Amino acid sequence: MLDLPGAYSLAARSPDEAVARDILLGRRADTPPPDLVLAVVDASNLERNLYLALQIADLGVPVIVVLNMMDVAERHGLRVDPAALSRQIGLPVVPAVASRGRGLPELYRLLREGITAPPAPRRDPLPPDAEEALEALARGLGAARGLAVEAARARAAALLTVEDAPPEPEVARAVDEARRRFAALGLEPTDALVEARYAWIARVRQQVVAAAAVGPTLTERVDRIVTHRVWGLLIFLALMALVFQAIMSWATVPMNAIDSAVTAVKAFVQGHMPPGDLRDLLTDGVLSGVGGVLVFLPQITILFLFIGLLEDSGYMARAAFMMDRVMRGVGLHGRSFIPLLSSFACAITGIMATRTIENRKDRLVTILVAPLMSCSARLPVYALMIAAFIPPRRVWGIFTLPALTLLGLYMLGFVTAMGMAWLFKRSLLKAETPTFMMELPPYRKPSVQSAALFVWSQAKMFTHRAGTVILAISICLWALTTYPKLPNAEPGQQLRHSIAGRVGHLLEPVLRPLGFEWRIASGLFGSTATREVLVSTLSTV
Repeated sequence: MLDLPGAYSLAARSPDEAVARDILLGRRADTPPPDLVLAVVDASNLERNLYLALQIADLGVPVIVVLNMMDVAERHGLRVDPAALSRQIGLPVVPAVASRGRGLPELYRLLREGITAPPAPRRDPLPPDAEEALEALARGLGAARGLAVEAARARAAALLTVEDAPPEPEVARAVDEARRRFAALGLEPTDALVEARYAWIARVRQQVVAAAAVGPTLTERVDRIVTHRVWGLLIFLALMALVFQAIMSWATVPMNAIDSAVTAVKAFVQGHMPPGDLRDLLTDGVLSGVGGVLVFLPQITILFLFIGLLEDSGYMARAAFMMDRVMRGVGLHGRSFIPLLSSFACAITGIMATRTIENRKDRLVTILVAPLMSCSARLPVYALMIAAFIPPRRVWGIFTLPALTLLGLYMLGFVTAMGMAWLFKRSLLKAETPTFMMELPPYRKPSVQSAALFVWSQAKMFTHRAGTVILAISICLWALTTYPKLPNAEPGQQLRHSIAGRVGHLLEPVLRPLGFEWRIASGLFGSTATREVLVSTLSTV
């Protein structure tokens, strides 16, 4: 089972959508054509969501339409008749509320039985002359590829709307001829075919959906405040402040517990092993290095818990909508905000998320500035500095100074990223700021299971990094601070004489203007591999 990126049609506008299109059309040599497609459709937005499902069905691929979020449709006063919809579009339709498991047994039954019958013929009537141009292309395509009449027509429509050059020269000539005939009629092929399909879907919707008069929904009432030009941004900042307050407050007890456990293990090792390099390696290298990083796992877990809950509730889409006004000032738009927000977890995650950005230059700018956002690897470093320098004073009776400092550090990364984006968009990567359109999902109760899986995956990734990369680097750093040995030396003298000390002295003139001396230079040298190693390096040093 392969989960494809979401799309509204086979006309791909971003790399993400191109992946879905190419697999559905069987164009990927490394992926076989689909045996069956589950088209997940929002029951409250049939007109917008049915288009892609019908495009796929027209290609002759077996399709099951999962009419999801039936509960949302009901709250909007919409009563959808799944049986009537199935008859109209000629495809099996399964009503579902997937977050609660409703409709899934019926879906599993259909999957077990399989769908072999071809979809019922469907026509989206065009003006007569345009229909004749499409039929001519379909006949040529059918002859070239050996397709049945309906499949040939569907492929012809796809060629005119997807706008990819077909490999066969005779088919390419037929496509050009069809485009010329549409142009002679004053029609643009994509517009004509898309409008005809949506008109047909609108007629189907009128027959299968009964709408009751309802007032503004809860989502609409909340959005009047949450997406407000002024109040929305203030609410967003307040929410972020509460998140960082929770990170600094809630994590104290588990962090102290982890720290006490590491200290106890170190004491046990020191009490049961004779002095020597092996004991020093375990206590000063492994336990100080890995334990010094693992102690920040509770803070990272809390950060991802809040990100998961806000994402699942539908609020993150509103944040992107509001931040569009800010991003537009530097030449980007709100779609870039989601990858930048993902960079709070890891810059690699944020860079991967830029696949949804349609404009290549905007995508590249977002990729270039994503590493400037504060990722989870920086959180241990921030926490270390805040604990060392910022007193735990209350501010306004709600927040603490360390929490506001942490918020300020994250905002600093965002402001720096915006400054660099502004510079790129006005120099190397000039381009018009595209129009931003985004579907805002309804507010919903976050799924505890979904949030727990998200937190678990991030915590597991952080712990795995601590037990592999950071462990290896900690051992190497211990060796660099221990060798070559200086007989009968004090710890400070030994460190100065070691390889790490010599590297630190080599870097000190460069870092002295920042107020950093050679020991901190040694720590920065170690953190080039991964940022949170700075904590374990300073612990070792």
